[in-house]
Amino acid sequence: MTGPAGSAGKGPLQASFEFAGPPRQFSELDRGNANRAAVDFLESVNAWPFPVACLIGPPRSGKSTLADVWARAQSGLCQTPEALLTRSERVDLSKTALAIDPADTGLPENALLSLINQAGERDGRLLLTASTPPMAWPVENKDLASRLASLPLAEIHKPDEEMVGLRLYSLLRRHFAAPPMDVVRYLEPRLKRTYADIESCAKRLAGRVGSGQGLTVMLASTVLTEMYGAEDKSDG
Repeated sequence: MTGPAGSAGKGPLQASFEFAGPPRQFSELDRGNANRAAVDFLESVNAWPFPVACLIGPPRSGKSTLADVWARAQSGLCQTPEALLTRSERVDLSKTALAIDPADTGLPENALLSLINQAGERDGRLLLTASTPPMAWPVENKDLASRLASLPLAEIHKPDEEMVGLRLYSLLRRHFAAPPMDVVRYLEPRLKRTYADIESCAKRLAGRVGSGQGLTVMLASTVLTEMYGAEDKSDG
C-alpha cells in the first residue's frame, strides 16, 4: 500500500478536482501479488524470449493502463485496432514498439499476422492485450493460430485483498489528496474481489463526497449497502 500512514482524515473532503491521474510510467504502478509478475515481465522487455507477448487479465484490471505505460517506456505507440487501421502511416516495428489494446477483436487476421511476422523479422516489439489467452482466440488462419499459441504470456490475476486496497487507494487519489486509510482498510476485506467493484466503489465515494459528505467509514458502509444490500455486507 502506497498510502500515507496515519492519514485517518476526519473532516469533509472536497472532490472538485482530481489530484492524480492514471500512471504514466512503471514506477507509478501499483504492484501486488495479483499483477507483480505481469508488470515485471513488461518492464524487462529486453529479456523477452520472443519480440511479441500477450498481456491478459479480467475486465477493468488495468491492461490498458499497463499497455500504455509499456508503450511510453519504449517511446512507442498504444493503439486500439480501430485507430491502428485508420492511421495514415503504416507502423514500422523496426523503428517503434507497438501495443494493440485489445488485440483479440477488431483487427483482421492477416494484419495481426503481418505485425507478428514484422516484429520477428525486424527485431521489433509488439504487445497484445486481451481478456483470454491468445491460444483461445477464434482465429481461422492456421499460421496465425500457431504463432499465437506460442507467445509469451503475462497475466493480471483476480484481485486479492492486498490488490483491493492498492487499487482503491490509487483510484481515490485521483479525487482526494490524502484518502483516509481507515476507510481503505475498512473496505479491503468487504469489497467483492473484482476490479469492476473496486472502481464502482471509488466512483460512488467520490460522488457522495462531492455532494458534501465526509469520506468516512460510515459513508463507506453506506456505499457497500448500496452496492450489495445490507444482507450481503460482511467482513469478508
